[in-house]
Amino acid sequence: MKPKTAKILIAAAIIAAVLTTALILRRPSALKYEIIDLGFCGTGRVSAINNAGQVVGWSSYYSGSPARDIAFVWDAVNGRNDLQTPEGKGSYANDINDKGQVAGGLWEAATQQWRAFIWDEETGLTELGTLGGNSNKAEAINNKAQVVGWAETPSGQRHAFIWDKTSGMQDLGTLGGNISLAMDINDKGQVVGFSSLANGRGRAFLWEQSAGMTNIGTLGGPTSLANAINNSGQVVGTSAKKGRDHAFIWEKSKGITELNLPGRQYYVMEINDQGQIIGCFETREFLFLKPHEGWCLWDPKRGAIDLDSIVPSKSSLPWVANINNKGQIVATQLSKTGQNHIIILTPKAKQ
Repeated sequence: MKPKTAKILIAAAIIAAVLTTALILRRPSALKYEIIDLGFCGTGRVSAINNAGQVVGWSSYYSGSPARDIAFVWDAVNGRNDLQTPEGKGSYANDINDKGQVAGGLWEAATQQWRAFIWDEETGLTELGTLGGNSNKAEAINNKAQVVGWAETPSGQRHAFIWDKTSGMQDLGTLGGNISLAMDINDKGQVVGFSSLANGRGRAFLWEQSAGMTNIGTLGGPTSLANAINNSGQVVGTSAKKGRDHAFIWEKSKGITELNLPGRQYYVMEINDQGQIIGCFETREFLFLKPHEGWCLWDPKRGAIDLDSIVPSKSSLPWVANINNKGQIVATQLSKTGQNHIIILTPKAKQ
């Protein structure tokens, strides 16, 4: 093959690949959604939605002195309920299970410390204790009211923990380094997150009561982070590869594999029991195509769907937080007038 012909073919292949990616990201959604606007958000953030459609997050209040953030629970019947929060502290709801129990953190500005909590409607807000250090925070809760997060040890190191009402807070240890963080837990009590190795590099981990903490590897790069696990034991997260972040899925029978998502860089947030995954992606500028950042849904049957294609034109999704087992997605929508609103995207029936 002549050098000139080879160059033309290479250029054509690059353009075709870029155009294909652009079309995938900007095609109309194969799924149709009903959009429910909860009508509030401001400068706060939405965190999670359970299978009953209850939503949690937090909002900023500026009427007091000083201003502080307050956690909330929202449902379709009662609307928004702000969690009763001790004076001088802010509250942040990070997760909610199907019983309506909430896990999160209290922030005390005076001491610059976090306190992990569990909340339910009957008993209110309860702090979870410590691992002997000063600060701790809850990230996730399962339907057995087991809570995971991180807590400081007496030496000041941050370690992943699991908590339940009977045993209290348990240190999950590390993969040989000084730090570990638990990000999610399923109903089987399997925990995923991030831990440093003895050499300081970070690795995604799976923790089980019977086996302890296991390094689930990388996509070939130096680091990885696990963000979520479903009840089938599928783990999703992000791994460095060739200087960029790439999404992965891990299964015990298959190990770690890269998700086939469009774009040059992506970060995966959540997975539900149907294997639907949400995350963010980035495409770079090329020829007449502008760089694009956004959120996508990856569906095992339909592939990747750009979630910005679902919301009305001239609005966008600056934050997509969570997906439940019904396929409902909770997110923040930036309206045409520049206002942030929390929305629920509910799949329409018979698709």
